[in-house]
Amino acid sequence: MAINKRQNSKGVSLLGLLIVVAIITTGLVYLLGIFSFSIRIAGSEKQLSQANFIAQEAMEGVRNFRDGTNWQEDGLGTLITSISYHLEKTGIPLEWILFPEEKTTNGFKQIIIFDDARRNLNDDIVENGGEIDSNTKKVTVSVSWTERGKPYQIELITFLTNWQE
Repeated sequence: MAINKRQNSKGVSLLGLLIVVAIITTGLVYLLGIFSFSIRIAGSEKQLSQANFIAQEAMEGVRNFRDGTNWQEDGLGTLITSISYHLEKTGIPLEWILFPEEKTTNGFKQIIIFDDARRNLNDDIVENGGEIDSNTKKVTVSVSWTERGKPYQIELITFLTNWQE
C-alpha cells in the first residue's frame, strides 16, 4: 500500500487553504464588529449633542423670557411651580413665550419645570428647609429621547433671580 505523495500534498494544501480562509473570515467579522460599534457610538454622540443643544437653547430662552417680562406681573414670579412648560417664539418682534405643557420635536421631549427656591438664614440656597425666596426660581430643563429602544435623558438646572428688583 503505497500512498501517493501527490494526493497527500493536495490534502495538505486544501487543509491549509481552509485554515487561511477561516482566519481571514474571523478577522473580517471582527473588523465589521468594530466598524458597526463605531457607527453606533457616533450616532449616540450625535443624539447627545443635539439633546444638549436643545436643553441649552431652552435655558437661554427662559433667561430671555425673564429679561423681557416683569417678574411679578407676567414673568417667572407668576408661573405655577412643578408643572411642565415649553418655549415657543411668537409675536412681532419674535420673543420667547412659555406654554404649560411639554413639547416633543424630532423625537426629543423637552420639559421645563420651575420650582420655588429656598434660602437659609445665611441667604444661601438650600434644597430643604429655609424660607421661600419669591425673587428666585429653580429652573430644570429636561430633554429625553429613545435610541434603539433605550431611554436617555439630560437635565440642566439653574437658579434665576429677579435682577430688576
